[in-house]
Amino acid sequence: MTHHWEALGWTLVHFLWQGAAVAIVYRMADRALARHSANARYVLALAALLGMLAVSVTTLAYEEASYYQSTPRTGAAAPHFALAAQPVAAPLSETARPLQSASLDPMSLQHFMPYLDTLWLAGVLFLSLRALGGWWLIRRLRRRTYQRAPHTLLLRLDVLRRQMGIRRLVDLRLSERIASPFTAGVLRPWILLPVTALTGLSSEQLEVVLFHELAHIRRADYLWNLLQTMVETLFFFHPAVWWISRRVREERELSCDDIAVKNCSDPALYASALLRIEEERRSRLQLAMALDGHQSRAGLRARVLRILGTTEARPRGFRPVSFAGIAAALIVFLCPLPKVFASFRAIPKVATSIAPIASNVVHKAIHPILQAAVPTPKPSADVPPPAPNEDQQNASPEPAQNAEPKTEGHSDYIDEMRAAGYDVDLDKYIAMKVQGITPAYAAEMSKEFGAKLSADTLIALKVQDIAADYIAKMRAAGFDVDASKFIAMRVQDITPEYAAEMAKATGETKLSADRLIAMKVQDLTPDYIARMHAAGYDADPGKLIAMRVQDITPEYADAMAKVGFGKPTVDQLIALKVQDVTPEYAAKLHADGIEASSFDDLIKYRIFNVSPEFVAGMKSAGFDSIPAKKLVELRVQNVTPEFAKGIRAQFPDATVDDLVKMRVFNIDEAFIASARNHGFAPLTIEKLVKLRISGILDDADQKKESQP
Repeated sequence: MTHHWEALGWTLVHFLWQGAAVAIVYRMADRALARHSANARYVLALAALLGMLAVSVTTLAYEEASYYQSTPRTGAAAPHFALAAQPVAAPLSETARPLQSASLDPMSLQHFMPYLDTLWLAGVLFLSLRALGGWWLIRRLRRRTYQRAPHTLLLRLDVLRRQMGIRRLVDLRLSERIASPFTAGVLRPWILLPVTALTGLSSEQLEVVLFHELAHIRRADYLWNLLQTMVETLFFFHPAVWWISRRVREERELSCDDIAVKNCSDPALYASALLRIEEERRSRLQLAMALDGHQSRAGLRARVLRILGTTEARPRGFRPVSFAGIAAALIVFLCPLPKVFASFRAIPKVATSIAPIASNVVHKAIHPILQAAVPTPKPSADVPPPAPNEDQQNASPEPAQNAEPKTEGHSDYIDEMRAAGYDVDLDKYIAMKVQGITPAYAAEMSKEFGAKLSADTLIALKVQDIAADYIAKMRAAGFDVDASKFIAMRVQDITPEYAAEMAKATGETKLSADRLIAMKVQDLTPDYIARMHAAGYDADPGKLIAMRVQDITPEYADAMAKVGFGKPTVDQLIALKVQDVTPEYAAKLHADGIEASSFDDLIKYRIFNVSPEFVAGMKSAGFDSIPAKKLVELRVQNVTPEFAKGIRAQFPDATVDDLVKMRVFNIDEAFIASARNHGFAPLTIEKLVKLRISGILDDADQKKESQP
């Protein structure tokens, strides 16, 4: 058994009492914060959980270090401080590694260390596989089992996202496999809603549910949940870890409840939404960041009462389980105490072994200060120097590398930069020092730009090796811009020669710095400009940049000119390329009987997905030879072949315009059936439109539903 496994085993043993101690401290602090916000209690619980991780890592480092401290260092390659400490550490060599001698006892705790490590590894492996399974399930849900959310709901989500100050885009998806909303993703967050939420919740309830999920995203709860799962996996054997972890999840949900209620006009809406979702939750899939927080029905009841502004009385008193828990905690706390006391007894020995090293370090740190404060008197020629005493004669000389550096003529870099007006933090001083920024360079750059530059600007200028000569050359070429533009031009390696070359190629008298930077970023070369000019596209620099962004070549322009609609303009070329319209796409449309009269028709077909499959479906529904403009209009109004087939079955004389009209006024089969049930016969499309505009059927249906 290596010392690494031994250190791991003792770390696990020590964590038994350390975890219990952290839990006790957390419990007392949590009682003190009982009247504070849920977010404060959440931060406390999360800090306790991370504190357990920090304590265990510190213990592991201590156990690893104690092995090397108890092992004597010998040999010519040992460092100087180890040789100086040998007389003190010599007694330890006689009893070195007391843990090894203890391992001879088959009943000692160290004898069971291999089995303890093996059981711990098995538990960690099992829980890791379980966590990976959950991750795989979430990934599978994102890729397969979802439907697109309605466009209006996506727009509303974007408004709520901006209202909560979330800059990242949030995706919204629907699934039939879950019954409770949940949130996932760190860099690209997304929300998964059950399909039943759209049918079972009102728009106000759905909005407050989205507020709850967006609160998870704004607080980065998914990332903290991953870290929480890691702590649970590593310390699965300790009940205190699971208890505090459960508290973290409870307080997390309460914190998001507070944010949702704050953005809700009526807390009862949110409470009713929770209860409605709970009805569907029991028999469905549950995930990490679900709205219910994996709470029991009693926990949900407490959340609802809290949202409504009331509290539920909690029974007090000890139960038999409480006494069993206290007894188990005492056993866990007392088990590793012999090892702890043994480590306390070893502390003085370790301290005596490192005392000479510490004394030497302190002496080297303080000696220059004392020497500067009390100058050493120069020896007189009449007074002989004092003879060295016996200790000084026997002392071994210091190695050359340990000699004190001379401090005469040394200047403090921080003081110099502060004197130059740069009173910044330590990180900025380090960055400026690394880049070789001096007060002279700062003064020179400030003079060039007519104002004092910030530390960040100075660092950026120095990183890009911008000196006064580069600034003078660019200004002589007509570019009198600020420091940020000089930095951007230097990053893109823009020289006066490049500026003159691009101005000549584009035919412009002078190009701006922004235009030059954009050209360089898009790799716009004189050769590309000459080729586009030869193809007949003498465009301005802005259009040339746009064509280069879309990777438009003379060959592509020539191929589109042969489609049959003449030579496309620059704007048409850009639009065609953006929509990925190719000559092959145009030929396929023509082969399938979809005629286009211009490039604009091709672009519209591509935007609104007018495909051969759609045209074939409309033909099977009885609508042949649809004009190009009407095809686009049908796709805009979301007229499907199924809808057209159903309307044609009831109204054989229906036209394409009738289909569009019925879609505009939301006349579907249910509305038609309602009109017939109310005795409006015979029915025509015009009569259905008038009924929809008047709202007569809507009022009648509402009255019918309200009757018992």
